[in-house]
Amino acid sequence: MANSFEILKAKVSATNDVLKRKKIGVTIYIKKDAFCLRASLPSKDPQSKQIIQQWVSVGLKAEQKNIKEAVRLSEKLGEEKRAGLFRWENWKSKEEEENIVLKPASRKVGDIIKRFEIDYWNQENKDKNNKSNVSGWKQIEIYLNKMERHKILTTENIIELGMTAPKGSATRRDIAKYFLSLAKFADIPNMKKLQKWSNAAQRAYTEKAKLNVRDRYPDEEYLEIIRALRDDIDTKRTRKESFLPQQRQWGWALAAQFIFGARTSEVWSIKPFEKDGEILAHILTVEKNKRPTEWRVAGALKQEWAKELNILDVHKEHTINEAIEYDPQFLKSHNRLYTKWIAAKTNRAFQAYDLRHSYGFRTANLNININTASLWMGHSEKEHRKTYMKGYSESDAIQTLKLLRQQQQQ
Repeated sequence: MANSFEILKAKVSATNDVLKRKKIGVTIYIKKDAFCLRASLPSKDPQSKQIIQQWVSVGLKAEQKNIKEAVRLSEKLGEEKRAGLFRWENWKSKEEEENIVLKPASRKVGDIIKRFEIDYWNQENKDKNNKSNVSGWKQIEIYLNKMERHKILTTENIIELGMTAPKGSATRRDIAKYFLSLAKFADIPNMKKLQKWSNAAQRAYTEKAKLNVRDRYPDEEYLEIIRALRDDIDTKRTRKESFLPQQRQWGWALAAQFIFGARTSEVWSIKPFEKDGEILAHILTVEKNKRPTEWRVAGALKQEWAKELNILDVHKEHTINEAIEYDPQFLKSHNRLYTKWIAAKTNRAFQAYDLRHSYGFRTANLNININTASLWMGHSEKEHRKTYMKGYSESDAIQTLKLLRQQQQQ
C-alpha cells in the first residue's frame, strides 16, 4: 500500500502533466519538505542576459492541501514570464532552497559540481537507491571529473579540455554535452561561444557515426593479441575473472570470429572444415529480431592465419549443430561471459564485434567480389557497401575498367 509521500508525489506528477498540457512552462517539485517551482528564468546576476533553468522558492510545505496554491503560483509565474514582467525581487522567500553552504560567487569546478549533484537528485525527487538514477549520475560524474576541481569553470577551460579528445569521438561529444549542462547550471559568462562549440562537437560525432567510420586496429595488431590468447589455459584468476569456466574455449572463439567474421551471436555455430586445401566454415546466420534458419559458407581470411591459429582444432563449451538448437536467452548469458573475458584479457582494447568489422574491411582490402563478401558475412550487398566499401569506390572503378579492357582484347 502506498504511503502518504508516494501519494503526494503521484498527485504532484499528475498536476505537472496538467501544467505541461496548458504550456505554463513551470514545473512543481518537492525539495526536502517544501514545494519549489522550476522554470527557465533570467539569471540572478544582473550583468548576465542568460535564460536558464532556476529554482523558485514559494514558502509552501509539501502537503496535499497546498497543491492548489502551488498551481496558482505556477500559473502566476508563467504569466509573468510570457509578459516579460518577471522580477526576482518579487519572488524572494524567507526559506531559500539552497541545500549546500557555498559562497554564491564560487566558480571553482569542485564547488559547482557539488551544487549540480544536489540539483540532479532534487529534480523530480530522484530516488538515490534506484540503480538507474545512480548509474545516470555516475556517467555524468565520469566526464565532469576530467577537469581539475580547483580550476575556475570557464568556457575556455571547457573547450581546452574537450579538444584533448579526438574530433568526432564519443569522449569529446560527452565532455561537450555534460559540461554544457554544468555551465548552464552555473550561468558562466560567454555561453554563446560554448554552445556553438558544444553543438559542433556533437554534430561531428553524429556525422562520423553516419559515415560508419570505425576506430579499429590494423589486422596485424588484432592477430598479435589473438595469438597470445588462442591457447590461454592460465588457471590463475582474479576476482573479476571468477566467472570464467574453461578459458581455452574463449581463445578459439576469439580466433574463429576474427578469421570468419561471424557475429558474436553466431560464434558457437561456426563449424570450420577444409576442402581442396582451403579452410572454410559453415555458420548459422543470426540476423536481428529474426529466428535463424539458414546456414552460410564463409571463407577463412586469411588462409595462412587460419592455419597458424589452428582453427580446425575446435575448443568450445557450447556448440550449435542445428538451427533449432539456437537458444537466444542462453546465448545472451553465454556471450556475456565471452565479452567479459575479452574485456578482462585485453584491458578493453576492443570488443568482440570489432573482429567482425575487421573481417569486413579485409574483404574490401583484398578486393573480394561484393556479392561473395556479402554472402560470407550473411548480410545484404547494400549493407556491405554502406559499411565496408566507403573509400573503395575509386579502386572498384579502376578494377572494372581493367576487366572491360581485358574483355575487349580477347
